[in-house]
Amino acid sequence: MKRKFFLLLTICILSNSLYAINAKQIVKKVKQKYETLKSLKAHFKQEYKWALAGETQTVEGVLLLKAGNKYRIETDTQIIVTDGNIVWTYSKHNNQVIIDYLTHSSENPLPKDLLFKYSEEFVPHFVKEEKIDGKKVYLLNLVPKDKEAFIVGMKIWVDAESWLTVKIQQTDLNDNVNTYIISKIEENIDLPDRLFTFQIPPDAEVVDMR
Repeated sequence: MKRKFFLLLTICILSNSLYAINAKQIVKKVKQKYETLKSLKAHFKQEYKWALAGETQTVEGVLLLKAGNKYRIETDTQIIVTDGNIVWTYSKHNNQVIIDYLTHSSENPLPKDLLFKYSEEFVPHFVKEEKIDGKKVYLLNLVPKDKEAFIVGMKIWVDAESWLTVKIQQTDLNDNVNTYIISKIEENIDLPDRLFTFQIPPDAEVVDMR
């Protein structure tokens, strides 16, 4: 009986070690993918579940990424654009543009960091293989290295073929859950630099924070 117990324990330990190696390899593949990625276009859906109010807010839009920290995010209500230096945030409802330096927005993760950058702040653990839209993905559980971090838990789903992140789920200290679903991904397409600057409407209110 004892021999069976120790055999089972050994198998569990070896299995956990294998998963840990797999998790690190997956994250490494994701980082390598980002380093060679010149541009990306994708649709996204963000679902924010506010625990205290019991409410859910959903936003959908288009994300454009280009090397050099350039990105453009468009939803029905907002446009956020940066050329890698300046950020323009345009509210369609208020017809207002806020202009600031990208470095001043460091408290908010860049889209590329959200999609690709895990190893510096989180320890990855392999959970299992799943399928999303018929494609095999790897589910990883990310544990923050900082025990006092605002994000207390994070899960990512990585496409097993493209090594792109297709789903992200974050849980914060207040039990709010923020989920991103990425779809219709196009890699290394031609994205003109003009897409990463913003033409301010003539009648818009401008708030310059620089």
